[in-house]
Amino acid sequence: MTEFDESSEDSLDVDDDYDHDILLLAGSRPEVVRLAPVARAFEAGGRIRAVTVATGCDPMAVHEAYEALGVPVDITVLLHEPLGPNPATVAAVLLTRLDDLLVDLDPSAIMVHGGGMTAVVAAQVAFWRQIPVVHLQAGVATDDLLCPFPQEANRRVIGQLASLFLTTGGAALGSPIGPNSIPVGDTMAANPEPSDLRFAGLVRRVRTRGTRLVLVGLDHADSLGVLASLPDLLDREPDIELVAFGRLATHGAAHPLALHDRAVIVRNVPASELLGLITASTVLVSDDPELVAEAPGLGTPAVLVDGPHIPQPGDSIRSILSPAVMDTVRQVLAAAPGPAPGLSDGLEAVRVEQAVAWMFGLTTSPQLDATHPTNTDSPG
Repeated sequence: MTEFDESSEDSLDVDDDYDHDILLLAGSRPEVVRLAPVARAFEAGGRIRAVTVATGCDPMAVHEAYEALGVPVDITVLLHEPLGPNPATVAAVLLTRLDDLLVDLDPSAIMVHGGGMTAVVAAQVAFWRQIPVVHLQAGVATDDLLCPFPQEANRRVIGQLASLFLTTGGAALGSPIGPNSIPVGDTMAANPEPSDLRFAGLVRRVRTRGTRLVLVGLDHADSLGVLASLPDLLDREPDIELVAFGRLATHGAAHPLALHDRAVIVRNVPASELLGLITASTVLVSDDPELVAEAPGLGTPAVLVDGPHIPQPGDSIRSILSPAVMDTVRQVLAAAPGPAPGLSDGLEAVRVEQAVAWMFGLTTSPQLDATHPTNTDSPG
């Protein structure tokens, strides 16, 4: 890891074997989940140097997420000061830090994902420095500027600045975003499956059998009522499996749940396993505000138990007092569509590498050729 500091003369050494380098800038764990497979694809391709950057409001959490997914972090942009919830404060600090980083490294391009604060600030700074921006998960999710808030508006700003748009599938949704729009799929699907056999089997059942997963993380004594109501949820919903973790997992109130054959009770879940479980879940229930805040970015609606969350337009986070939590969970389960069958071919990140190589003039096509060797390596 290299800690970037504007007062330091040390910078990341650039390998002369590469004519082009690209910074993969992540400011949250959902962004890491999409960019980590891309970093592996660039390394395997051997054509472009990918530099992983952990930044955002909590850069060390981002750093740990990269490492949890087996991807080393090249640069961690530490902020040297705690940042509050005010987006203007966050943007102001990130602007100067990321500008110093880009001036120091002068990369061939940067890549950002989605519409988070880090993504929109990095895109603006790169544009000012005339560095091409590659936007992963470009396009809009809806035609509503406020849904999700503020990510949708941020995506549209990035759309005005980016040189290459990589969409999750088909044409970009919503308004046209430019001619250099290439469907690559959701690179999150290219992450390895959980290594714990209990979790791996559960994720596989979600993908292949239509099982629904409820993930519950509880640490505070005020959440005991939620824990006690989980066996009834399993009895009422025969297609549901459940994973409960946290400090309350060792409480006596968890014993009836531990006896249920569709429940897994653990004290701690490693970060690498937790990210995979969240993405596979139909709903997350937790009294951890940070975990709940990041779940929608992984495609999972979340219920915050007794949390001080302030709803925003288009929000998929619900803050519920403990006695009413299970009613809300049942509403989410009733409204959520069934799990989609696994459509991933495992080549999403490889398609990203191909598209960027095309942008740099290293290949004549932005899309994989049918004879590409990895096309025969379907994960099955």
